Amino acid sequence: MEGRIILIALGILIFISVLFNELFVNFGLIKFFFGVVFVAFGVPFYKKKSAGTLGNLIFGAILILDSFRLLPSPLNFWQIVLLMIASYILAAGLSGLFHVRKKPHKKINKEILIFDIPPNFTGDSLDLSTEVDWSYLTVESSKIDYPVRAKASIDGEIYSFKNSYDGDKVMVNNKLKVSNVKVPRRAKISIYLKEGISYSYVGKLNVSDGFLNFRQINTKDVRIEATASKVAIIPSEVDNSTIDINSEVSSINIKLPNDVALVLNQIGELNFKDLELMTQERMGRMYQLTFQRHYTLVT
Repeated sequence: MEGRIILIALGILIFISVLFNELFVNFGLIKFFFGVVFVAFGVPFYKKKSAGTLGNLIFGAILILDSFRLLPSPLNFWQIVLLMIASYILAAGLSGLFHVRKKPHKKINKEILIFDIPPNFTGDSLDLSTEVDWSYLTVESSKIDYPVRAKASIDGEIYSFKNSYDGDKVMVNNKLKVSNVKVPRRAKISIYLKEGISYSYVGKLNVSDGFLNFRQINTKDVRIEATASKVAIIPSEVDNSTIDINSEVSSINIKLPNDVALVLNQIGELNFKDLELMTQERMGRMYQLTFQRHYTLVT
């Protein structure tokens, strides 16, 4: 609408200037009218900093000044045309000085979900399984009333978060949606376990970071499947436990609590780093290693 009004005004200006040149030059009221029109369309420059609005503002100001004879000499038609062109050229250069580029703010559909499961649980043991994609996963003990508390901070457009339970079995999954075309923002999944319950845990991590702190948790057996992930594990100091790790192109860091020893049976290729107080015995393709502090292994 704004552009059409300006075009109409320019057309009228040209017709009057060509057909009634003397009348236009001496009739300042018409110049004032079109000056006000251009200034009115140039005022939004303070909100919308573009070359067009600034050009309107400059050209409108010139017409108003000329209508009150505040310029050194009255302007004829061709001078007005040239000044109009000069106004938009000048505006194109000056608009960059007033325009501040802002980084687009990407809205994140962040959801924070908290679940206490399973309800009305009276048993003393529970099977827990988790499977996450492109996430930060934390599993640790907490003084809670339910066997499992799951807290998820996710983008609902990117991830499909699900939790379910059946008796003494609990499952928590956070999977990337296949149809998603966005660059995914990592989700944060925190699992809190109640002290005093015996847990069997199966964790699958795909391109994720995991911190599994079983120090104060009675774990019967733990199975970790990691693909292109980084996993830190603190074994239980409550009772003896078995940790089975199937690792592909991943980094596994195990930190032992005080007075806890570890026996590692390994099959396949494995690169060790930061080994302390280690004893090794070769048994075919299997190695038995005993550690007293911590180690990191990379597959």
